[in-house]
Amino acid sequence: MNIWKGFAAAMVAVPIVAAGPLAHAQDQSKTLVVAVPSDPVGLEPGGNKAEPVGSEIILNVFDTLVAWTAPDFKQIEGRLATSWTISADGKEFDLKLREGVKFQDGTPFNAAAVKFSLERTKTANPYVKATFDLIKDITVVSPTEVKITLSAAYPAFLSILAQPQSAIVSPTAVAKLGDKFATSPVGTGPFIFKGAQADTNVVLEANPDYFRGAPKLSKIIYRVIPDASTRRLELESGGVDVVQQQGQLSAIAAEDIAALKTNKDVKILETSSQIIRQLEFNNSKTDGPFADVRVRQAITHAIDYDGLLQGVFGGTAERVYGPLTSNSWAFNPKMKELAPKYDPELAKKLLTEAKVDPSSLDLKLYSFQGPLWGAVATFVQANLADIGVNATIQQTEFPALRALQTSGQFDVALDGRQPWYNDPDAHITIGYLSSLANTAMTFRMPQDKALDDLILKAQQTSDAESRKQLYFQVQEKIAEKVPGAYLFSPKLIVFLRSNVEGLVVNSAPPLNEYWSVYKK
Repeated sequence: MNIWKGFAAAMVAVPIVAAGPLAHAQDQSKTLVVAVPSDPVGLEPGGNKAEPVGSEIILNVFDTLVAWTAPDFKQIEGRLATSWTISADGKEFDLKLREGVKFQDGTPFNAAAVKFSLERTKTANPYVKATFDLIKDITVVSPTEVKITLSAAYPAFLSILAQPQSAIVSPTAVAKLGDKFATSPVGTGPFIFKGAQADTNVVLEANPDYFRGAPKLSKIIYRVIPDASTRRLELESGGVDVVQQQGQLSAIAAEDIAALKTNKDVKILETSSQIIRQLEFNNSKTDGPFADVRVRQAITHAIDYDGLLQGVFGGTAERVYGPLTSNSWAFNPKMKELAPKYDPELAKKLLTEAKVDPSSLDLKLYSFQGPLWGAVATFVQANLADIGVNATIQQTEFPALRALQTSGQFDVALDGRQPWYNDPDAHITIGYLSSLANTAMTFRMPQDKALDDLILKAQQTSDAESRKQLYFQVQEKIAEKVPGAYLFSPKLIVFLRSNVEGLVVNSAPPLNEYWSVYKK
């Protein structure tokens, strides 16, 4: 549920106030206006379910114990934790905490706040069940030291501690505000939540006492602008400073990007993401045409992957060859050879070998809503028609599509996964472990003890190189099963006014931090 609905009367936007032209100009030079498509959902760690707008605000109002180091985001650095050690069995994490840090309500940050925050998220947030349930115990060793004990080794656990759901909240503010903490969040971060107005904006102001130093900006205003063309016009006119894709498919239309590249007042930051969008089969069905791997192979060879990337996305997305994107540290280069190639004749041949009449495959092709998802669905529909398969597009709201998939009421669906931590586990375990088949939007994999054991071994192996080799094996075994057709990975694209400096785009999670950003 949108947390702002019902609070509109109580929550007010904080306007930009200036005494005169000079003061107004100075205020504007310190104010960053970010265009977002909707109000935030899950604006505090305990209830956040990886919705992009709320998640980004969390990372600017709160701090996590650790974070990924800019600009390449390949190593973990300390934030509220200064150092840590991991036991030989990979189950115990001892973290030394930063001293002298205060929450924005003036209360001290300490180990008790860490214990309170992580246990609160574990109890209240089912979204993180797969990872937070591994937390067996959190011990306050001293005000500046905390020990986290897991029930099983989990090398990606530090990545989990860098997620928005792991941000540290003020226990005093939670006790004082109760349920209202969700609309009046209090953290230790570089910006302080000041107010919001439903369907209009969210306002943050600089925290002058931030432990890494005060931000260069004095204010951030998130403006809610649902229409992509309006976001583009506001960017070009200077009404907003930042428009970001955030892993979605509709920030600014792909055909508009070429025009923006010629605008001297706009600059574009692009980076590869770890997001995967795919056509997935209901792999839990033991009957029907898709139970035959040759039919699944036929569908994967029917799709013109390069045509999709160029025709629909105009170069703003990249090919995906398997269960991991090619920029993942555990990507197996062999997947490029194993990935299906566009070959309609081979697709027809495979259907013949499987003794399946393509005209008998009258499919409902489920998809998310939105014009770009509609364009992807139409492209795939045309590819399937070329091999004689009829597909009727069913664009569906997210809650309904999720219900269809978790209940298994589909044959094929366009879907995807957006990882929120930089580890192959974010794709592999949730997507392909058979015991999780019915718990989320997964590939609904059938029981396969050998594959399941390999996935869990890769998840729990501490040595990085050994993990990498295990994930190489996992990818090859998944490819043999053809659980879906991996279509594309959208680039993370951020559109900026040319005077905005200091922003670095992170791929996992694809959220912007504004502490280092300024306007020249």
